[in-house]
Order: sequence, then structure tokens, then C-alpha cells
Amino acid sequence: MIHVLLGALTVLVVAALVWPLVRRTTPLPARAAYDLEVHRDQLAELGRDVERGTITEIEARAARAEIGRRMLTLADGAAAMQEAPMRGKAARIVAVLLAIALPAGAFGIYLEQGSPELPGLSFAERQVDDAARIAADRQLAAFARAMYERVERNPADLEAWVRIAQASTALNLPDKALEAWRKADELSGGQPEIAGPLAEAAIAVANGQVTPEAEGAFSRVLEADPGDPRARYYMGLARAQSGDRAGAVRIWFDLAAASAHDAPWLPTVREALDKTAREARIDTRRLKPSPNNPKAVVRLGAPKVGGGDKASDQIAGLPDADRMAAIRNMVDGLAARLETQPDDLEGWRRLARSRKVLGEPEKSLAAHARAAAIAPDNLDVLRDYAAALLDMHDAEKPLDPPARTAMSNLLAKSPNEGTALWLMGQDEALAGNAMVATALWQRLLALMPPDAPARADLQRRIDRLKAAK
Repeated sequence: MIHVLLGALTVLVVAALVWPLVRRTTPLPARAAYDLEVHRDQLAELGRDVERGTITEIEARAARAEIGRRMLTLADGAAAMQEAPMRGKAARIVAVLLAIALPAGAFGIYLEQGSPELPGLSFAERQVDDAARIAADRQLAAFARAMYERVERNPADLEAWVRIAQASTALNLPDKALEAWRKADELSGGQPEIAGPLAEAAIAVANGQVTPEAEGAFSRVLEADPGDPRARYYMGLARAQSGDRAGAVRIWFDLAAASAHDAPWLPTVREALDKTAREARIDTRRLKPSPNNPKAVVRLGAPKVGGGDKASDQIAGLPDADRMAAIRNMVDGLAARLETQPDDLEGWRRLARSRKVLGEPEKSLAAHARAAAIAPDNLDVLRDYAAALLDMHDAEKPLDPPARTAMSNLLAKSPNEGTALWLMGQDEALAGNAMVATALWQRLLALMPPDAPARADLQRRIDRLKAAK
């Protein structure tokens, strides 16, 4: 019955659209017909003028010749206009054919691909569905509030930060999720299970761009599990976004080769691989998997906030005082290992975060300095070092040479880094280089929002420097 009704409505709509095109109308006279009639009147008037003797026969013949020439020109134009009705007729035929073909094609596609027998939701059912979603969101929001209350009582509650991050992601609050994952990552000491979600949250906030923070987090994931498919895919995407299409193709080709034929991520990887290979003009048929290509296996489940191993689980179950002592022993063990492996960049970064959590900012700053010495061009490392310097640096003392070198490197690679601009301006001011300090702080001032609390203090410092020149 429904199909008959829909068909009838379609016929009515098509008829209403086509009728103005197919109906015959009386054509309006062409402009040439009026002009010809005027010239005929002029010829008749010439004959009357000759009879009255107002003009001579010679003048009349000249006038008739000119009028006749004009009439011939108009007659040619009128003949050309005779083709217009034929074109209008052809247009009407095409309009009728389209009016028939388009609805028929639409019905055919719908009957083939659609689900005409699928019942729709009633208004009441839609209300129930919407109410269920709203209730679920409220439950998630209430859960997140409860977790925030937990971290207010205990800021080092790793599990609560993880739950906040997960709830924020479900509520489509990417900024909140990223903030919580960062805190969880810091508290976990760089645990790979936390680093993966942290990286994805950073990418979500950056609208799909693989940021340096995300790339660094995925590097930690791959250090623990070189076959992790999620990290490998995004590392390839980072290469593609930076312009290194060949590098992206290599990463994605290896990932596809190492994946099972029914791996859920494989279609996405192959699509990205094929598109990037075409852009880079790389024939993937000639490629071979890299030696020791790690097998890609999906890891199921949420991050293990306790670390996942037996020792970590035992530590989690200890009383607060004993747990902190056990954690401190583990951190001291990491520090001892790094003294024998001084080039372990991620180890030094992990140690720096752990020292900060333990309330040892001086040792944390020293670990950041070691990391910066190992990777003087790594923006994430330099930013972490700058943040640690801002927390611990004595404003009355100049930066030590390694710190100054690191901040110079940071500004060279990222000229608008606010922390580095502040620290270097402060250092130049202490050295008596008022002009250089003023230039650095003015650049920082231009980056500050108009309502930034520190803006007025910075302006006063700049004014004092100018007055001292």
C-alpha cells in the first residue's frame, strides 16, 4: 500500500514539473514582423507622396531601394528565428524523458539497495532513544564528577585520572580527556598502556594532526611493543603529514604485511598506503617487508593502571607509606640503571617525571637536563626541560650553560615558545643586555591574551628595562 501511495505522489509531482514544459502556447509575434509592417507602410506612403507631387520619382526610387534593403535584412532574421520552435520541441522531449527516467531510476536503486520493509521508529520510540542517550551522558558526567572528587582528595590517584580521561572521551570532551591522560601518564612514569590513549587524545585535539607529543608517546609504545598496530599506523601518518611519503609507505607496507588478513585495521592501512604510494609514485608491488618485521597483534582491554606486572600489583596493594617507599626504591633503581646506560633518552624522561611525582624537583630538573643533552633537537624534550626550569630556576641567577643552550635551541626551532622567551629574556636582563631582553619579552607580550594575569607584570619589567637604557 505504501508503495502505491508513494508512486502516486511521485506522478503528481512530476506532472506538476513537466506540464509547463510540454504545454503548447501561442507564440508571440517576432520583432521582425512589426518592423516589416512599418516598412510596408513606408512604401505605401512613398506612393502617395509621388501622387501628391511632394517628392520626385527619382527620390522615391532611391527611398524604395533603401527600404527594400532593410526589409530583406529583416526577412533573413525572421527565417533564422523559425528554428526556435524546433529547439523548444526537442527540449520538451528531453524534459519528459528525464522526468520519467529519474523517478524510475531512484525507485530501482532504492528497491535494490534500500530496506523498504524496515519499520521506522515512532515518535515515542525516538523520545525513548533520546532519553536513553541523555541518561547515559548524565551517568558518565556524574561518574566523572565522582572521579574529580577523588583526585581532589588524592591528586596521585592514577586510576581516577584514567577513568576521568575515558569518561571525557565518551562525552566528546577531547581537551579534558587529553589533560587527564597527561596527568595519568605523568603518574604512571610513562607506562606504555597510558601513552597510547594519550597520543590518540592529542591527535583528536589537533584535528587529526599527529603532534610531536603524540609522536613521542607512540615512540614509547613501540619501544615496549614494536608490533603495536595503532602506534605504527600513526607513526606512518606523522611521516605523511610531514611530507615524507616514502617513509609513510614503508611503515604502512610493513604493517600491512605483518597483519592478519582479517585484521580490523587493515582496510584503513591499505587505503592510506595506496593513496600515498600513488602520490609518491611508488610501485608497492616491488616492495618487500623489512627484515625482522614485527607481527601486528591487537591489544584488547583498557589501560592497566597498576602497571600490569606482579611487582606493580603488589605495590598497589601496600599501605600508603609502604607503597611510596616501594615506588621510591623502583625509581632509584631506574636512576642506577641509567647511570650505566646514559644514552637512554626515554629512561631519563621517565625518571624526570617520576622524580617530580615523588616531590624531588631538583632531581627531576637534573634528569630533564640529561634528556636535553641526549636530544638537543627534540622539541618535546626541550619543552619539558623549559617547564622544569620555570618551576625551579632562581630568577636572581643566570642560566647555567647547558640550560641556556637548550633554551636557545628551543627558540631556534619554535620562536614563539613562551617559557623559553621568558627564561632567555630574564637571563639577558641579568647579563645587562637590556635591548635583547626587551625584544624577547616584547615578543612574549604580543603572544599573551589581553586579560592574562602576568601581562601587567611583564609590561612593568619591559618599561624598567627601557628606562634603564
